[in-house]
Amino acid sequence: MSETNRRLVNGNVAVVDAAILGEMHGFFGYPITPSSSILEQCAIRFPTLDPQGIFVQCEDEIAAITACIGSSWTGLKTFTATSGPGFSLMQEGIGLAAITETPIVLINVQRAGPSTGLPTLAGQGETMQSKFGSHGDYSPLVLVPNTVQETFDMTIEAINLSEFLRVPVIIMTDQVISACLEGMSVPAKEELELVKRPTPDNPNPVYKGVKLDSELVPPMAIFGKGYKGFGTGLSHGLSGTPDLTAATFELLVKRLKKKMKHYVDLFPKAEEYMMDDAEIVIVAYGSTARAAKSAVEKVREEGIKAGMFRIRTLWPFPENEMEKIAEKAKKIIVPEMSLGQLIWPVERYGRKKAVGITSLSGRPVTPGKIIEEIKR
Repeated sequence: MSETNRRLVNGNVAVVDAAILGEMHGFFGYPITPSSSILEQCAIRFPTLDPQGIFVQCEDEIAAITACIGSSWTGLKTFTATSGPGFSLMQEGIGLAAITETPIVLINVQRAGPSTGLPTLAGQGETMQSKFGSHGDYSPLVLVPNTVQETFDMTIEAINLSEFLRVPVIIMTDQVISACLEGMSVPAKEELELVKRPTPDNPNPVYKGVKLDSELVPPMAIFGKGYKGFGTGLSHGLSGTPDLTAATFELLVKRLKKKMKHYVDLFPKAEEYMMDDAEIVIVAYGSTARAAKSAVEKVREEGIKAGMFRIRTLWPFPENEMEKIAEKAKKIIVPEMSLGQLIWPVERYGRKKAVGITSLSGRPVTPGKIIEEIKR
């Protein structure tokens, strides 16, 4: 990739840069810190797009996510951004997007909670909510970057995966990444692979060399394009029309889960840092992983065999990789900005007890605290 534009930006600006390059033309949101600057950037930049983008500051977060869903069914690429309480309000909409197989992207800039909590400081308290926040059985796709550059790259990835698989995709950053100024390279538009969603005119698109299976991901009829379209939160068959029989509902829910497992190789893989001979493994994501990496580098200088397993796709959780790593590790440490949410899937899929390091300060766990636990 050639560097056509090197910029010094924060994580929230990176999201908007990627959204525009990824041909997003609709933003619907409600201001809430620390995600508000995403909305502000969209308010400034979307009206200047060609063709003109749509920006709407909605009355609340429920309206924002449902507006995203409705506009997506007209063929528009849409996204929203929120934090904390706003993410809670959007949960029913996430479930609606999942069952209607609607492509949308949701940026959740995590802060410390519950409720209003620490609105201008960081947290990772939505680790489990991003998986189980909406009711019923559904399989969310949740990506977790840890740098400004990766936030940009994963936003492009989220747009493509959302369109290709007809799923809502959640990107979870946090206040640290949202405000952190870092260098970021923006590729030329022609260097990007942008996928178009499956429609009756384009039933089997190809992304990363993978041809879509229309039995797992049916083409999406676009309202206003001459198709007879249905989008309902009720149980339905492949035609979209309501069918409340147990057999149809079971087929629907199992297919939604199956398509996520079938295409799991398209999702961002976890980073394994100094893991070849690691006896002590740090499992982390987001800005906390930055501290973990620093800790690993420092103890390696002392001859301690530590490594980091950095999660990049939080859900579906990398369960097979976690099990293999846990088999070799003598000790697993899980630092996180909560009282212990990430440690649950780590222990479940690793089938081994882990040591948690928690922080409720609104700031990431420090490298020193991780080093202290490594040496304990």
